[in-house]
Amino acid sequence: MAKYSLKRERGMRARESAPTYESLPPYEPIPIPPVYHVTVSDRGRLVLPANIREKLKIQDGDPISLTLEDDGRVTLQTREVAIRRMRGMFKHLATPGVRASDRLIAERRRQARMEDREFRERTALHRRMKREPLKRR
Repeated sequence: MAKYSLKRERGMRARESAPTYESLPPYEPIPIPPVYHVTVSDRGRLVLPANIREKLKIQDGDPISLTLEDDGRVTLQTREVAIRRMRGMFKHLATPGVRASDRLIAERRRQARMEDREFRERTALHRRMKREPLKRR
């Protein structure tokens, strides 16, 4: 927006001053990922180009995760990337410094102690009930 200032010494005249702008950062083009064209064979097979296999370190027989998105995109991931992504999805549930396996083992040991206590109580009750009828005779 233009700024106006009044200078009184020359009379009542309004003058416009141009706003100052910061210099723009140098233009950097956005990197566009390469597009590869593959053909589907009659049995539904895709052949990945060699440079993709080399970049992703995919060998013959390696498992690959294929995901079909809602918008029609298909995502290919190596097994390691898919596992890392799944771990990241549940990372917020983890407590730092505590392993889920340690918590699970501790919980199972608590349950085993409770089951042992209940078993001992039931066994003791059963023994008492067996003895009582004999004493009454």
